[in-house]
Amino acid sequence: MLQSRDEYRSSAHKISIYNSLGGERSTFDPIDASTINTKVKMYVCGLTPQDHSHLGHGLLGMRFDIVRRYLAYRRLNVDYVQNVTDIDDKIIDKALKTGQDPMKMTRALTDEFYECLTRLHALPVERITRVTEFVPEIIRFIEQLIAKEFAYVTPDGGVYFDVSKKADYGKLSNQNTAMLFESVRKELDTQKRSPVDFALWKRDESSALSQPSPWGIGRPGWHIECSAMIHEVLGDRIDIHGGGLDIKFPHHENEIAQSEAYSGCGFATFWMHNGLLNIDGQKMSKSLNNFVRLVDGIERYGAAPLRFVVARHHYRSAIDLNDKLFRDNLNSLLEFHRLFARIPEIEQASSDNTDAESSAVIEAFETAMNNDFNSPEALVALEQFRALVLRKLEVAKEPTAEIANKARLLRELGEILGLFFDPLEVIETQGLNLIAQVLNAKPLTITEIHVCIAERSEARAAKNFLRSDQIRDEMALRGVELLDSKNSVTFRFA
Repeated sequence: MLQSRDEYRSSAHKISIYNSLGGERSTFDPIDASTINTKVKMYVCGLTPQDHSHLGHGLLGMRFDIVRRYLAYRRLNVDYVQNVTDIDDKIIDKALKTGQDPMKMTRALTDEFYECLTRLHALPVERITRVTEFVPEIIRFIEQLIAKEFAYVTPDGGVYFDVSKKADYGKLSNQNTAMLFESVRKELDTQKRSPVDFALWKRDESSALSQPSPWGIGRPGWHIECSAMIHEVLGDRIDIHGGGLDIKFPHHENEIAQSEAYSGCGFATFWMHNGLLNIDGQKMSKSLNNFVRLVDGIERYGAAPLRFVVARHHYRSAIDLNDKLFRDNLNSLLEFHRLFARIPEIEQASSDNTDAESSAVIEAFETAMNNDFNSPEALVALEQFRALVLRKLEVAKEPTAEIANKARLLRELGEILGLFFDPLEVIETQGLNLIAQVLNAKPLTITEIHVCIAERSEARAAKNFLRSDQIRDEMALRGVELLDSKNSVTFRFA
């Protein structure tokens, strides 16, 4: 993969990240003090596999893949860990209702999710931590919190974190503990010291996922799982903790409380939260009947168009998925791949990017991404560079080594955003399939389009402009706009 010219620590151009903890942007300085091959410890909350993964899960996967790719581009060695919460109330409920083996069910759903991420060209996760594989470690973690008097055992064999013992509880989400006390239902659990205390261990003898502990048979609470697994795999302090905005509170807030109570030091230097997903202006949910499975979303929109649309939005912003959004972006994606198709690899082309034009696009790209991973601005820089390369190609009439080198740079910078992995034919087909679904029509094929272009050219040559216009209008009704130029006819998505 393309890498920046300088080691990150020796570079004057550092990355600034918006930190949800504190609500401001600051320079990213990894905990690892190495100047060469600096390690970055990054943990992103992952799947709770009680149903098929949806587009929101894919959105999180794609957005943090861009973050990870750019850190690697900046010569940082990213240790990327993601959890699978395969012990959870919803999983247990579904297994009881359906009679499924919960372990087999969660494994199949997890495999499906990561297969989808592979189709979306996400880099493989360095390590996936499953709660079922860390129960003894979670129990030891809880025992230490009890020993340090941050947690207590109830008569029924539950264990709770005592929020009153953590003076800065609420610092991530800016929650006021007194206000929380007033807002929660006091009668939910009479064995808790305070209604705002949260479960570390739940007594439960009814589930196949229940396991023995010093407090009786049961299972871990949701929040303790991530804290214990991070401690075991990455240590007490990590550089970046990521996740969806929807779990900032209470999950991430409780993670901070547990982890800092356990270690006595800070937990994550940076907290990154990605914006959520809407469908046609509404929050995606089963109750609104707009729930889109990830595998179905890939089939409908196409992997490449999905990644392009994701890159077009800043990771902290919400995305409103709708057909117009894809229509507006399909043609820009198409133009990139048409340019690549016109410029084959040339042996004389090198990886030297020191000329002024190449240096300028690299600088613009890095400036955007150094600014809290601003992929929309980085993509604009690539579109401007694409226009420059196209002008050079039109003047030269055929690819030169310089043009091929610039096209290679364009492709490699795009790959940092998770783009430009597919050939032109795949992009055209994905776009035609999406347009056909929008129009509720049978998809046009590339062959059919070329046949229509040839027939229209014959009609124009015979001065049969009525037929020529008719063909153009028929194509437009099927979502394809024919574009006439001096020497050829191409198409775009209408």
